Amino acid sequence: MGKTRLGFDIGSSSLKIAVLRGNEIRIEEARLPENMVDGTGQIVLPHAFAQFMRQTRKELSLPRGQAALALPPSQVICRLVTMPRMTTEQLMLNLPYEFSDFIQGVADQYHCDYAVCVSAEEDDEAQGVPMMAAVAAKQTLAEYTRMFAQAGFRLKTVLPQEMTLIQLCQTRGAGADDFCFVDLGHQFTRITVVWRDRIQATRQIALGGRNLDTVVANELGVDPFLSNTYKASNFQNVLTLPAVAEVCDRIAVEILKVINFYQFTYRSSSLSGIYLVGGGAALPLLRQSIESTVGLPLLDPADLLPEAGERAAAGVFAAGAVMGGK
Repeated sequence: MGKTRLGFDIGSSSLKIAVLRGNEIRIEEARLPENMVDGTGQIVLPHAFAQFMRQTRKELSLPRGQAALALPPSQVICRLVTMPRMTTEQLMLNLPYEFSDFIQGVADQYHCDYAVCVSAEEDDEAQGVPMMAAVAAKQTLAEYTRMFAQAGFRLKTVLPQEMTLIQLCQTRGAGADDFCFVDLGHQFTRITVVWRDRIQATRQIALGGRNLDTVVANELGVDPFLSNTYKASNFQNVLTLPAVAEVCDRIAVEILKVINFYQFTYRSSSLSGIYLVGGGAALPLLRQSIESTVGLPLLDPADLLPEAGERAAAGVFAAGAVMGGK
């Protein structure tokens, strides 16, 4: 039996945890207290979050293994870049210039990292070396390390959500080339297309579960936090409201735009369907709207994480993060 490792994904409304023992993964999910995380994914109360993590560790009987964390797009930028051939030292000096639109202040305050793309047979080597590169503020990384330590976890790896999807596809993708993930989150919907060891297309839209919660709250006269529960249970058939259907259709159209762009740009693409992940993946009306609009079948995330069952949709980022240590 291999070492036990933990993967974490901190969402806007819930904490997802992947426990990897050998080749088997267990997915857990814990609802975050209200106002613990803001709309950008930033933890508002670090000390309270560490206490919440300690409590969650006890309640779920989590082991004290090495931990990996998937960072949301608001706290790290990850993109496909092509760099001239150079030494590692030269590369680390030049990488910050690829993120001049993200870096504020002194470049030394940020940490850059990269993973060279090895599936380069379709790349023109004369143009340079393709790689997935990322940058995050050192202060952000230090804060997460401190919070996890206070909760009793040793945070060894921090990586962008995009890289967790690449690792998941490479480990569990059964040899397929193209994967499309639609993260139906609380604050945002994010569409990501993975091709082998790189991200070929991505887009984030400011529509998510919170928009549906607002519609339900207005209809029932309750606060949005409570309406989340009503939405999940379809209390008083709130999911049949025209305003709810309108939000679902708007999300579906944005997904279609990204799929069309990808298939037009990469004519040899072979997408067989899309994986719906995140909290919104459990809503039948939203799933139906996406499938009918996009015209591709909805694939089950449990095909990638069969041992996780119905929790696979929530746990893909946490699972992908922990697979990087294999």
